[in-house]
Amino acid sequence: MNFDDTHTDLREYLSKHIPADKKKAAGVPIMLLTCMDSRYPQRILETMDSLDLRGKYDQLILAGASLGVVHKNEWKQTFLDQLGFALEHHHVTEVFILDHRDCGAYRYFRDVTPDDPAKERQAHLDVCREAVKVIVEKFPQLEGEVRCSLLPIETIDQLIT
Repeated sequence: MNFDDTHTDLREYLSKHIPADKKKAAGVPIMLLTCMDSRYPQRILETMDSLDLRGKYDQLILAGASLGVVHKNEWKQTFLDQLGFALEHHHVTEVFILDHRDCGAYRYFRDVTPDDPAKERQAHLDVCREAVKVIVEKFPQLEGEVRCSLLPIETIDQLIT
């Protein structure tokens, strides 16, 4: 498993980790697991389009992204069922889990806030490790093909009211 929060630019991160041949691969080789937070879908869509990957990825959305895989058995089963379908019918070969800082699910279920970035990062790292273990146990062919990242907070600094 790879966990990476060293790149603050999503496009740079994905272009580094998605091989160019994925654009020409048969089927839909990439699965993105993202959080339901409304700050990120457009950013992810624009990034994937800019990398010429439209039609080359499936996207699953669960509260907390990685947390959604391990939080409740029902959520885990939903994720695994959908991933199994994508593997069989879309020929997915790689999974990207895109967690993000200041996540409401992590705040609510794990009492993690961005006030302590080291604690927040560690919580995401621990949950990502657990999620990857769940994924690889069910789908051993994905060993070494699951990446987890921690996207930065998108904030606006108010200057004048």
